[in-house]
Amino acid sequence: MSGTAAVSFSEADTETLRESLDEARECLAYWEDRAERLPVRAVRKRREAREMSERWQSRVADFESEIYGRGVLGAVLLYQSERRLPEPTRQMGRHVAHRAKQAVMVALAALLALLVAGAMAAYELFQAVLQALSQAPV
Repeated sequence: MSGTAAVSFSEADTETLRESLDEARECLAYWEDRAERLPVRAVRKRREAREMSERWQSRVADFESEIYGRGVLGAVLLYQSERRLPEPTRQMGRHVAHRAKQAVMVALAALLALLVAGAMAAYELFQAVLQALSQAPV
């Protein structure tokens, strides 16, 4: 017996896998939506929703790789047939977008701090000029 075995699915098996994939995607969408909708104070429910979302992400990824295959070829086949990216790629894209949003917010906060510091410096300079002009002999 070899370490790798070629697995071929019949039409019925493939159809069952596709139905399972659709159900898994529905469950994933439910848990992701639930995690977003729950209030911040519902800590346990949010944790449960995040954990269930992670489980369903894994299941969706497993079904996708079983149906379409792994790697670049599997991703191309999935995109070609369903016009969607594989689940791990979708999650990574969401993570990158979230981090980019955080980076933009930090940059905006730094810019705002610089603007406030510049405005304060301009005000101090204006005050010093006015004081110097009011004390200057005519």
